Amino acid sequence: MTLASAPAATESCNSFIPPSFEVNKVEIISDRPDCATFVFTDEDHTLGNALHYVLMKNPKVDFSGYSIPHPSDNRMNLRIQTKSNITAQESLLQGLTDIKDISRHILETFNNAIDQ
Repeated sequence: MTLASAPAATESCNSFIPPSFEVNKVEIISDRPDCATFVFTDEDHTLGNALHYVLMKNPKVDFSGYSIPHPSDNRMNLRIQTKSNITAQESLLQGLTDIKDISRHILETFNNAIDQ
């Protein structure tokens, strides 16, 4: 699938997934807007622990926890519960953005140290 033939992003749960993915990377199991479980395919403790860490730093998040159901299962479950003024999906998007910003800062700091 190319970017030109990618479906338009919608307000659905997968709207934050880049169009280059052939499969749904994230599935949402939602009880209500402020509490949801996200099932990530082909992800493990690397993303789970990083997301849990940045989500718990967010004062609008009441609870975050992740689990790997079984070592041979290629899924990671992430549970988020938020205060009523933000949805679980919005907090997940903010957490992913925070991880991206932290990673960018680490890379820039490393490259600046190498250049000196």
